[in-house]
Amino acid sequence: MGQREPRGDRVSQGNPPPPKELEAAMRSALNDNPAPSATEVLDAAERLLDSVLRTDCETRSSALDLLTVDALMTHALEIAARDPKLLDEFPELAMRRIGSHSGAEN
Repeated sequence: MGQREPRGDRVSQGNPPPPKELEAAMRSALNDNPAPSATEVLDAAERLLDSVLRTDCETRSSALDLLTVDALMTHALEIAARDPKLLDEFPELAMRRIGSHSGAEN
């Protein structure tokens, strides 16, 4: 994606804002980046999903991690929706990238 991507607002500015624990997990996954691009948010979701898939996914922290992956994906798509050119291709790209993390090697 050669064009400049729109940047996301701070995670806490969602409507409604996420619960504090989820907000903290999203910020951590984004390395406290206050204005990530859609691609940066997608990258963070993929890293976290990879981490979850390397575990048994049976702990409370795994549940929060999975919720965080979902919230990051939603946030990435919200950022992409602000740019009609990006919106044309980003959702499919995001689904292909996340779908490639099957966890089959576990």
